[in-house]
Amino acid sequence: MKKNRILSAFCAAAVLFGLAACADTDAQYEVKPMDAPEFISASPSPQEPLLLGDRTIKLKFNEKINFVSDNASLITFDGKPVKKALVMGASDELTIIVDAGFDDTHSLHIPAGLVKTADGQSYDKDIDLTWSLPALPSNTATQMAERLGFGWNLGNHFDTSNMEWGYWDGATPTQSLYTSLAAAGVKTVRLPVTWTAHMTDGIIDPAYLEEVSQNVDWAIAAGLNIIVNTHHDSFETKLGEAVGNPAANIDCESLISSVWSQVAKKLGNRSEKLIFETFNEVHDNDQWSASDASDEQLALMNEWNKVAFDAIRANEGEIKHWIGVSTYAASIDGIASLELPHDEHGKVMVGVHCYDPYNFCLSNDSIWGHTLTGNATSEQAVVETMYKLRTNFIDKNILVYLGEFGCSEHTVPWQNVVRKYYLEFFCRTANKFGIPVMLWDNMNLVPHVDEKTKSSESHGYIDHNNGAFVRDGANLIPMMVKAATSSDTSYTYGTVWDNAPKITFEKDKKGNVINVIIE
Repeated sequence: MKKNRILSAFCAAAVLFGLAACADTDAQYEVKPMDAPEFISASPSPQEPLLLGDRTIKLKFNEKINFVSDNASLITFDGKPVKKALVMGASDELTIIVDAGFDDTHSLHIPAGLVKTADGQSYDKDIDLTWSLPALPSNTATQMAERLGFGWNLGNHFDTSNMEWGYWDGATPTQSLYTSLAAAGVKTVRLPVTWTAHMTDGIIDPAYLEEVSQNVDWAIAAGLNIIVNTHHDSFETKLGEAVGNPAANIDCESLISSVWSQVAKKLGNRSEKLIFETFNEVHDNDQWSASDASDEQLALMNEWNKVAFDAIRANEGEIKHWIGVSTYAASIDGIASLELPHDEHGKVMVGVHCYDPYNFCLSNDSIWGHTLTGNATSEQAVVETMYKLRTNFIDKNILVYLGEFGCSEHTVPWQNVVRKYYLEFFCRTANKFGIPVMLWDNMNLVPHVDEKTKSSESHGYIDHNNGAFVRDGANLIPMMVKAATSSDTSYTYGTVWDNAPKITFEKDKKGNVINVIIE
C-alpha cells in the first residue's frame, strides 16, 4: 500500500508539472489573430484600358486571402455580375474574369466584407476601380492618319515580277481611274512597283519609269496621296542570304541604293502628296514570320531601310517627302525590332500589313465573328492588333499605316456576308485607334479555290482601267470608306458588332446542311 501511495503522489506531481509547463508554453507561443487584409493593387492597372472581350483582373492583397466563389455575383463590372471570381490556391490575389464591352471606360465594384483571411478577418471597405482608354493624341501622327484616310492598292499591275506574262491585272490605268477613286472617297493610292525586272545594266527602263511617273501625276491631279515602293524586287527574298555574306550584302545594298536613287530622282520634287515606301515584304526565302527571324536578319532589315532612306533623301530634290519604312515581311510581330532612320525633317512613318486571320482572309475558312464562334475571340484579335499599333507608334507621334489589308472573295453567298462584316469591323476598329488602312485589290474576279492550297486570292473591287466598281465593290467600298474615316461618334465598332449577321444552318437528320438562313 505504501508503494502505491508513493506512486500516486509521483503521478499527481507529474500532472501538476505538466499543466504548469503547458501554461508556460501557451504564454510563450500565443498565436495572435490575423489582421484584416489590405488591398494593394490591381492588374491591369487602372491607368491602362480594358479592351473588348474576356479579360482577367487580379487584385493583390497584403496577405493570403479566402473568397467564397458563390459571392461572385455580388461583384459587378459595368453594373453586371462578373463571370468568375476566385482565389487560385493559397494566394494573396483575387482573380476576376469579366466580359468587357465596347465602352472606353469600365468600372469594377467589390462590396466590403467579401475578401477575408483564413481566420475570417474581412476587408471592410468597398473596392471601386475604373479603367479608361485615353483619347487619341492630337499630334502629327494623327493628322497624317486623317490625311491618308482610306487607301487602295493598284495591285498586280506595276508589281509584276515576270514581264513575260505582261501586267498581271491585264489593265491599262488612265486618269479616270484616279478621278473615280477620289470620287469614291479614297484618299490614298498605294502603287506597288517592281523595278529590277525592268533594269538593264543597272539602269531602269526610261519608258517604264515614265509610265509609273504618269500614274503618279494622274493620282496627284485627282487630289490623291500616292505611295510608291519597291515590290517583288530581286532583293525582296534575299535577306537571309545577305546575313554573314558581305559580298552578297554589298550586291543587295548597291542594288537597293541604285533603284531608289533613280526612282527618287525621277519622281522627286513633286507635291508632298507623293510618299515613298522603302520596301514591301522583305524576308528570307519562305520564312515569313519576324518572330522566327534571326537577330542578324532583323538588324540587316534596319540597315536596308537606312540604305533606301538615304538614297531617297539624297536624290529627291528640294521637296522632302514622307518616307514609309517596313518591318521584316511587313509583319506586325516585327515592330519590336524596327529601328527608324533618323530624319531631320521628321517625315518617317511605318508601314505594316495585316491579313489576319490568314485562313479566313486568304484561304477559304468562312468562320469568323461572334455570331458564328459564340464568343468575341475573332473581334478581340482585331482590337488588340490595332491597339498594339497605336501604343507603339501613334501615341509616340509616329504614323503607322496598314499598307495592305483585305479578305479574299469566298465561294458562296453566306460566306461573303461574313466577309463584309469582317471588312467593316476591321476598318472601324482601325479608325478608332488612328490607323489608316489600304485595301489590297488585284482585280482577280474569280473566287477560284485551289484544292491543294485552299487559296483563292480573289481581291477585286475596282476596275484598274477606269475606276468603275466591279463585282460587289459598289457596296463594299463605300462601306469601308465610311468605317475607316467617319467621325460620327454614334457609329462605333460596337455598332458594327450589334449589326453582325446571324447565320443559322438548317440540317437534315444526318447532319447535312440543307439551308442557310441569314438575318
